[in-house]
Amino acid sequence: MELKTAIAGMAAAEEGTERLTRWGLVSAILVGLVGALVIFITPGFLAVIAQKTGFDDEQLGYLAACDINAMGVTIGLSTFALAKAPWRVAVGLGLALIVAGNLVTAAVEAFPAMAAARIIAGAGEGICIGFAFAALGRARNPDRAFSIYLVTGALLSSAFLYALPTIQSAVSPATVFMFSAGLAALVMLTLGAFPDGSKDEPDIFSGGGKLDFKYASGALLGVFLLFLAMGAMWSYSERIGMASRLPMDVIANGLSIGTMTGVVGAGLAGILPRRWGRSWPLVISGVAGIASFLLYRDQVTPTAFIVATMLMLFSWNFAQPLLSGLCSEACSRGRVVCAMGSIQTFGTGLGPAAAAATLVTGSFTVAIYASCIVLALSVAVTVATIRRGRRLD
Repeated sequence: MELKTAIAGMAAAEEGTERLTRWGLVSAILVGLVGALVIFITPGFLAVIAQKTGFDDEQLGYLAACDINAMGVTIGLSTFALAKAPWRVAVGLGLALIVAGNLVTAAVEAFPAMAAARIIAGAGEGICIGFAFAALGRARNPDRAFSIYLVTGALLSSAFLYALPTIQSAVSPATVFMFSAGLAALVMLTLGAFPDGSKDEPDIFSGGGKLDFKYASGALLGVFLLFLAMGAMWSYSERIGMASRLPMDVIANGLSIGTMTGVVGAGLAGILPRRWGRSWPLVISGVAGIASFLLYRDQVTPTAFIVATMLMLFSWNFAQPLLSGLCSEACSRGRVVCAMGSIQTFGTGLGPAAAAATLVTGSFTVAIYASCIVLALSVAVTVATIRRGRRLD
């Protein structure tokens, strides 16, 4: 779910670069949170869209894909722009696009117009994520800076998802999107503290650096498949609960508790002994993920929904730091872990679109089993890549 680990390698500050001030840290975290908001709360985002428009589950999946894939494109472009574009100007543009996209979302209901609005917002979100993470990497303690970002995002998104039924009954969906636009506009006021790193940012795509293409390809394929499977199930988790006629408070509790469990997964991955390697932890993560998907089958009980969501987000966030480390080993200059930022975002965005294509059957069964297969393939590809790396060593 989180983008933290993948772009951390891109954002690592080198000697001679301007360090992040305390207020710069606050600004970077706020910019990053606004940028990643849709990913943090994807089920809630789709629930509000459904309330506003009455779109069916298939349309909702394609709409999520429009937003998140636009985000993936501009995250990738931001990687190239770090050494060239003035950071504050770029982030200001990203925030302006988010404001515009959300205001249009609040005003329209037709699917083509809504899709265009989310592409505009998604483009801005990707710019904000790319530059915010580059800024966070300039902190004196980047690991702590990213941890603050992750925990803050998890707490806020968990609170939003928990309060979602109350929010939906109290205000209109258009008001929610206007509030989102206002939030992005307020973050613009912090840009005076945001660093302008274009003056001393190294261009990681220039020069040489050893790159193992087969190793890198295997690692990135594993990342893409993981995020494809998880993106599909995370995006539709709220709709699966609704299809089983679960009470809204049960769905909200499941999404909220699951989000917090994801933080536990990321933290646990960070303290694993290095001698354990990555293969077995990734296999365990895959088993937990597949188990979570299978719990979403048929008529889901309240307990099964909560447990499934907890397992899914634990599995996803537990795997991310391990995959980030794998990608970082493929290139000493950070090019592969850089590419991981875009690859994982595309996977997250294509997941709901792929799931939407299966909903012509009238149920989520095909999407669930397909996600299980894709996740198993991700684990198989990643473990094979790790073993190949050992043989080369």
